Formats: sequence, C-alpha cells, structure tokens
Amino acid sequence: MRFGMILNGGQRAGQPREEALAALLAKARTAQQCGFHSLWVGPGYLDDGWHATVLLARVAAEAPGLELGVVGLLPLAHPVELAEQLATLDVISGGRLVLAAALGWRDFQFRAFQVPSHHRLSRFLEVLEVIQKLWTQERVTHHGRHFHLDDVPGAGAPLQRPRPRTWIAANLDPGIVRAAQLADGWLISSRATFPTIATQLALYHQTLRQAGRAGYVAAWREMCVAESRAQAVATIRPYAEGLYQHRAALGHNRLLPAADRIDVPFEQILVDRFIIGSPAECVAEVARYQAVGVEELIMRCQWPGMPLTEALQAIERFGHEMLPRCAP
Repeated sequence: MRFGMILNGGQRAGQPREEALAALLAKARTAQQCGFHSLWVGPGYLDDGWHATVLLARVAAEAPGLELGVVGLLPLAHPVELAEQLATLDVISGGRLVLAAALGWRDFQFRAFQVPSHHRLSRFLEVLEVIQKLWTQERVTHHGRHFHLDDVPGAGAPLQRPRPRTWIAANLDPGIVRAAQLADGWLISSRATFPTIATQLALYHQTLRQAGRAGYVAAWREMCVAESRAQAVATIRPYAEGLYQHRAALGHNRLLPAADRIDVPFEQILVDRFIIGSPAECVAEVARYQAVGVEELIMRCQWPGMPLTEALQAIERFGHEMLPRCAP
C-alpha cells in the first residue's frame, strides 16, 4: 500500500495568496519528511485555486523525489498545450508524473471555457487520444470532431517512456470501464463510499481481464488521525462539513451513484468515506482497502478554513503512527 497527500483544498476565504502558497509548500515538505509516496493537486479553475501544473513545478523543487499527480479536466484542455505542459512537468519531476484524466462536473467552468457540457465525453476521449499521440509520435496528424492537426511535430519528449502514466478518474460504471480499457489506472473519487468501491472494483478487474491489460487502483480519501474518533470528528467537522455542503449545492450529486449522494447529514457523509479515528481504527480502515485491491490511498487532511497547524499535525501523525503499521 502506498500513500499520497492532496495538497490543495485548504485555502480559507480571503487568505492572502502568498500565505496560501506557503501553506501548500509546508504540507509538501512535511509529507516528504513523513514518508508519503505522492503529492496531488486537483483542478482549480475559477475557484480561487491554483493552476495545477504550474503549482506542481514549484512543488517538485520543494519536495524532490515524490511522485506528482495532477487531476486534469481534459474536456477543457487543448491537447497541444496540455501535452507540452505535462511533458515538461514529467522532466522536472524526474519522470514521476501521473495524470488522472477527469471529465469535470462544474457547469460554470464549462461556460467560462465556452465548451458545451454535452461535449464533455467526446472532448475527453479526443484530448486523451491526441496527447498520447503527441507524446509518442515524431509527427502527428489527427482529424477529429474537435481538433485537427496536420503533420505537426510531436510534443517535447517526456522522461517516462513511452509516455507519462495516465489514469482515469471516474465515479460511474462507464467511466470505470474506460479506465480499464484506455488507461494505466483508475482514480477513485473521495465521494465514493466503500461498498460502492468494492462493487466497482469487481467491474474494473473483470474489464481488465477481458482486455488483457494490467491496471492500478488509487483512491482519494479524507483523513484525520486523533486520540479517538470523537476527537477526530470534532476536529474536522467545522471545515469538512462545509465543503460537502458546498459540493452538493453545486450539483455534484448528479454525477455520483445513488448510494454515494452527498446531500445528506454529515454523520452519513463520514461513513465509509473517511479514514478517521484513533491510530488503531485508521489502521483497520486502511486494511479494508488493501483487502479489496486498492493499491494507493491519497489523503486529504485539510479543508477550507482549517488551520495549517492542524493539517501538519495530521500529516505527521499519519506518517509517524500509521505508515509503520501499514503493510508496504
């Protein structure tokens, strides 16, 4: 079992940008010192966030040697620009880049990019196809529904060969099938509950077998290690509850399985989504994921408004008390 850390998502409203950047870099350094395997940044368009690839280029200098993961909203990207950015970041990171390709779900982002939401899937698939051509071919010709390239040079060469590792982030069964058929791995959403994951893992592995392919399974999870579950819930509730309420208000439920709805009381949100509680409780929770075949858990330990000191304590506690107790 490997463990990663989600860097963004903890910025409070009105926080000075330089202060927020310093906090992100402090989390990256602490995660490296505590033995984490990877650092991840999600997309932040028009959400007072950060450009993921630019931020990770800075993180690579702060915490060298760790894998760098970026969740990319492929329907909003131009494949030439995205291929160049990611190839550059792969070299900067020493060949440790992972792209988790995502469809996206925030309507305001699609409107801002002037991309019709009903083109989400077709653009996703086409961008994925074209960036892989740009990484692996010396000359590229492509005539698709959305993009046309006529005998152009390939993108700058990535360090990984033949291309950077590419996962697909998916909530619903059709996306999980695509992950098995088209990508190197599947990234599970933080909103997915454990029973849903266990069921969908069977579909993922069945599809891999049918396609004769190998795969990889990673899951984003919420995390807080404390003296007890009650203490952990009290620590995160003022921050995590608001995040889920905000996501539900934006309409995220429509892209989740019915069993994983998030417009429910916080006590229900906590069930089967969070690695939370005492060290012993968290070790047992990690073991559940190992048992069903999850190979990497990528943790979020800070939510909007949560003080940095509490997030750093969570990272240190997980690194010092959890990692030695979890099987490699």
